[in-house]
Amino acid sequence: MENMLSVAKMFNNLYKAEYGINMDQMRMHKMMYLVQRESLMHQKAPLFDAQFEGWMYGPVLVEVRNAYGTGEMFQNVSDDLSAEAKELARSVYQRYNKLSSWQLSTLSHGEVSWKHSREGLDADARGSVPLKLADMRLDAARELLRREDA
Repeated sequence: MENMLSVAKMFNNLYKAEYGINMDQMRMHKMMYLVQRESLMHQKAPLFDAQFEGWMYGPVLVEVRNAYGTGEMFQNVSDDLSAEAKELARSVYQRYNKLSSWQLSTLSHGEVSWKHSREGLDADARGSVPLKLADMRLDAARELLRREDA
């Protein structure tokens, strides 16, 4: 398995190379969710070992959120990712980067895993219920079917 923060660092580096600034947090969390879903689609296994929480605007990785809070933005995080992980991250970045952070948030709200993590919560509640891997696998299978039908 890959280091979750190394994957986040790669996304930030891709974004920074294109736009000259760090990736905003909302976009980062959605990209991390999408790369995990993509790994479940193609490799049938998670890319990294971390649990997303179902927050108001979509799935969130608390460890990534904390990295944003340090002000160092992954500076002390290893760049060591497998070639397969790098290709997967590039693919997700290319597929979804043209969407705004808010569009990515809306996209994540259609995911079964996020919906289940939000059951019983008010729409404006932060939420901390972990997304279930089984639900994420279902989201991956649904996305694969959508692509095959397209």
